[in-house]
Amino acid sequence: MHNGDYFDTLCSTGDAVFIVDESRHIIRWNKTAEAILKYSEPEVLNRKCYQVFLGKTSADTVHCKPDCRVRRKVEKSAQKNFDLKTWTKDGKGLWLNVSVISPVLDGQRYIAHILRDISREKKMESVLNRLLEDLGIRGQTWDCSDSEGRVGACAPDNALKAKSGATDTLSEREKEVLLLLAEGLDAKSLAQKLNISQYTARNHIQNILVKLDLHSKAQAVSYAFKKGLL
Repeated sequence: MHNGDYFDTLCSTGDAVFIVDESRHIIRWNKTAEAILKYSEPEVLNRKCYQVFLGKTSADTVHCKPDCRVRRKVEKSAQKNFDLKTWTKDGKGLWLNVSVISPVLDGQRYIAHILRDISREKKMESVLNRLLEDLGIRGQTWDCSDSEGRVGACAPDNALKAKSGATDTLSEREKEVLLLLAEGLDAKSLAQKLNISQYTARNHIQNILVKLDLHSKAQAVSYAFKKGLL
């Protein structure tokens, strides 16, 4: 297979894909990458990848820079997977899960980056961990990645026990309370937001837990995410 055919095959998948050469210049940028990051292919071709992404793996750790750690690692391993915080052309922050494939073609190493937008999962993870802290639960965090490091459905150490279809029994007010819980509001703030008493707010929360057969606010919010309510 010629280089062009190989690159065409990679870029024709439904995933966002961009490919860099040995000098880290972008040589391919597919339509899904355009849709996610808002840069057109002509805007990024022949630019250094770190100049486009400026990505971070955490709030303080810059990942995309001239001394590319990905390149060093792919020389030792055929594939790599990691999460990256970056920004679109219009300045919107987003999280991407990045899988890296590094073929050697005609004596030159290329690095293909396969991207998936995981911003929603990262937001969910952050909200749930904050709720766990508010509930005074220590030694347990929520992780939205599977055994191979890919971000998917969030789950704590103990599995959810919500009954299938239970959200159908929630009243409109209870669904509203659930949405506010997902935003990180405690019972006091929730009561102020809805102009109800704290006693009523706590009752709504308790009713939600009973109806969903769950045992914490964090589990309730996770269940709502899974059912697409949030």
